Amino acid sequence: MKSYPGFAKRLGLWALAGGAPAWGLASYFIWQQTWLIYPKILLWLLCSGAWLGAAWALARRAEFQLQTLGNVVEGIASGDYSQRLRSASANEQLGEQINALVDTLHRQRLRAEEAHCLVDAVLQGIDVAIFAFDEQASLRLANPAALALLLRDKDGVLGRSAAELGLAALLTADTAVLSEHVFAGAAGLWRLRRLPYSVDGREQTLLFVTDLKQVLRSEELQAWRRLLRVLSHEVNNSLVPISSLSATLHSNLARVGTADLDEGLAIIHERAKHLAEFVRRYARLARLPEPQKQLFDLAALLRRLPTMLPEAGLSLTIAGDCLAPMPSNFKLPFFGDPVQIEQLLINLLKNGVEAGGAALELRCQVQPLQLSVLDCGPGIANPANLFVPFYTTKPEGAGIGLVLSRQIAEAHQGSLSLEPRRDGPGRGCAAILRFSAIGQGGR
Repeated sequence: MKSYPGFAKRLGLWALAGGAPAWGLASYFIWQQTWLIYPKILLWLLCSGAWLGAAWALARRAEFQLQTLGNVVEGIASGDYSQRLRSASANEQLGEQINALVDTLHRQRLRAEEAHCLVDAVLQGIDVAIFAFDEQASLRLANPAALALLLRDKDGVLGRSAAELGLAALLTADTAVLSEHVFAGAAGLWRLRRLPYSVDGREQTLLFVTDLKQVLRSEELQAWRRLLRVLSHEVNNSLVPISSLSATLHSNLARVGTADLDEGLAIIHERAKHLAEFVRRYARLARLPEPQKQLFDLAALLRRLPTMLPEAGLSLTIAGDCLAPMPSNFKLPFFGDPVQIEQLLINLLKNGVEAGGAALELRCQVQPLQLSVLDCGPGIANPANLFVPFYTTKPEGAGIGLVLSRQIAEAHQGSLSLEPRRDGPGRGCAAILRFSAIGQGGR
C-alpha cells in the first residue's frame, strides 16, 4: 500500500493555517475573561486540541483516501478489478464514479478475454496455416496447422527469423498466383495471403498458407472413382455374357466348319477380353490402397532399379555442390510404403523409356528430398493433359501411370511434376518428385 506523507503534511499545514485565526481569536477572548487561571488554561487547551486534532484528522483522512484510490488504480493497471472505494455519501460522487469505471473496465476485460478465447479456438481448429511476423520478420505466432507444416513445436519456432525457418521467400512471393514450396511437413502448391496489422504502432505481418491442391485433388479423385465404379460395373455386366457366349458358339461352330462365323466370333471374343482387361486396369484408380508406411532405406531401393529395368540404361547420381555417382554405401532413410514408392519410380522410368528417352538418369537431392527422373526424349507434347485419367499419347498406353504416380506421391506428403528438361543436350523431360522431409514422409 502506497502512502502519500508529503501531500498529507501539506494538507495538515493548510488546515492549521486556516484554523489559526479562529484559534487566535478564541485564545484572545479566553484570556480576556475574569475567570480563574485554571479554567482559562483548560479551555485554551481544549480549543488548541480541537484545532490541532481537526488538522491531523483531515490530513489522515486525505492520506487514507489517496491510498485507497492508489490501490484501486494499481489493481486496474495489473488486471485486478476486485478493489473498490467505500460507498460515497450523497454529496461525494467521485467514489461512485470510480467504482462504476472499475465495473466497466472489468466487463470490457471479460469480453476481451472471451473474444481472445474465441480467436484462439478458431486458430487451433482451422486448417489454414497462419504465421505472424514482427517488423524484423521474426515469428511471433503460429497455429497448429502452421506448426505441422514446419514439423516443429511452438517453443522451437517462436522468435526465430523467417530465413531460419525457410519462410523468407513466402513473405515476398506474389500472392496473386499459386506458390510452389517445400515445407518440412508437406510439399506442393500453396495459396498465399498476407495482411498487415499493428501492435504498439509497429507494423506486423500475418501470412496465411492454404493447401488448395489437396482439397481439389481429393474431390477430383472421388469423382473419378465414382465414375469408374459405375463404368466398371456396367461394362463388366455386358462383357461377361458376351465373352462366355462367344466362346461357346466358337467351340460349337468349330465343329460345324463355318469359317466366317468362326473368325467373327473369335474377333468378338478377343475384343471382349481386351475390353475387360482395359476396364480392369482403369479400375485400379479407384482401388489404390492406403500406404503401409515404415522406415526403410530409400537409397537401397534406388540401387535396385537399374537391374529391374535394364532397358532404361539408368544411372544414379547425387546432386550436391556438383553431380557425382551415388556411392554404394550411401543411405537415405525414408518413412513410407516401400512397395508403392518402388511402383511410383518404376512408372516414371517406364514413362521415360516409352517416350524414347533412354538412357535415363535418376538424380537425388538430399535436403530437401527431391528425386528427378531425367530422359532424353522429345519432351512434353501436351502438358495440360499430363495428369488427366485415360489420356495418353502412346499407342499402347492406358493413361493411368502418371495419375497413379501422383496419387502415391501425395499419399506420402509429396508432389509430382513434369517439366521440360533444362540441362543436358537437346530436348527431354524431367519428372520431379518432391517430399517434405527425409524419414518424415507421412508422419
